[in-house]
Amino acid sequence: MVGVPRNPSCRECLQRRVKCDRTRPECHRCQARGVRCPGYRRALKFYNQTTGHGDFTDAREFDRQQDEKRNPRPGRSRSTDALALALIRRPSFDDSLVPSLAGRALDSQTKEVFEYVVRATFPVTFSTFAPRLEPNWVDFIRYHQGARTESVERALRCLNTWYLGVKNKDPEIVGKSRYMYGGGLRCLAGLVANPNTRTSDITLATAVMLAVFEMLDPVTPQSWLVHSRGIGQLLQERGPRAYSSGFSRTIFVTIRSFMLADAFVREEASFLGQPEWRAVNQEATILDDRNGKGNWITKVVEEIFNEISLGPGFLAQTTTLVKGRSAGGVSREDLTCRIQHSRGILRNLQRQLASAAGLKTQLKEIKDIDKSGSYSLEHVRTIAGRCLQGLGAGLALLDQLLVLLEADKKRSGEGRVSEISWGDDRIPQPAATIEGPFSAADRPMDWLDQISMSMGTLAISNT
Repeated sequence: MVGVPRNPSCRECLQRRVKCDRTRPECHRCQARGVRCPGYRRALKFYNQTTGHGDFTDAREFDRQQDEKRNPRPGRSRSTDALALALIRRPSFDDSLVPSLAGRALDSQTKEVFEYVVRATFPVTFSTFAPRLEPNWVDFIRYHQGARTESVERALRCLNTWYLGVKNKDPEIVGKSRYMYGGGLRCLAGLVANPNTRTSDITLATAVMLAVFEMLDPVTPQSWLVHSRGIGQLLQERGPRAYSSGFSRTIFVTIRSFMLADAFVREEASFLGQPEWRAVNQEATILDDRNGKGNWITKVVEEIFNEISLGPGFLAQTTTLVKGRSAGGVSREDLTCRIQHSRGILRNLQRQLASAAGLKTQLKEIKDIDKSGSYSLEHVRTIAGRCLQGLGAGLALLDQLLVLLEADKKRSGEGRVSEISWGDDRIPQPAATIEGPFSAADRPMDWLDQISMSMGTLAISNT
């Protein structure tokens, strides 16, 4: 019998033919690359053993299993049965002799289901930004090495399971997704605790995927705020320049509207409204033009986001001023001028979007929106319609802030402390949840997509 080499390196380093530092339980080389270290166990073991009764499958049991596959039980769809096989990996002939066959089949099914998840929950966001991002989420899961890490795989299965459970109206499957969510959180905690992986793309991707699950199936009404605050801190640790291109840009575009929704709910200024963060979006647009991916509608979307990102700060400063407190050295007149300037920009963008939505179809830019053919006129109208929803809510907020500042100016001239009522007729009220107008039980599958395309303003819309 040929002996098995006793090299003490981990299997990943052996395969790559590099020197392993043999750190346990995971070597530093694997941690630095952001991949899961397979450990130091030998891949092959030899046993001097004859086959026993347990190594054979009863032919009658095999026939019964095949019959169940051909005639599934009532009330269970094919997709649910496929999910059950994906959730619980049972030993099979393929697993024993050619493990890669079963693994590849399962991997392919998982990636396919994830694309369904993305297109069902974020249809307009994905179709708007996917042609501009390299890689987008679907390509990342399908082809990127980082998608093979344990944390991403756990988050991926968590989302897939939730989607299939909801699609098949099976609460048991949805319950399994919550169990998987717990495992994903444990993996994420380990990545965040490790200085080498704390701000990596894999950590951020895992955090964003789990945050989306938390918003889709929350543990408590405010639990999504914990995720958003943590992701915001990780984003700021890397700095804005990290999100101008690549998969980092994909992660940023996915979560940024929810960062604004978080700021609106907390009534705090958002870091996304700072000049350096707004500049990143402008640089990304310029880079798209250079690469031949730029188009009129996405430029308008980026301009709207940059203006909406100032909204949480305007809300926080106005609230402070009308309550008779100091707003960090900002005077009422200066704040009024800044809000009026931002409102003017948004109204101009609103007119352009109204043209794209079909109200003025003769606009020259609409006829030549995308020379590459990535966006049809109907698609542009869909994007414009979604953005107009959020733009209207953002303009309503600025209008009400100006009314409050003017009223406070008159009252302060009379020598009285302002006691402005913050009722529904005054200003859109931030809620304790992100759901906004989607709190009903029959909310659509793409409700997060609508919040995303509204730049987070639907989270403060009062309905």
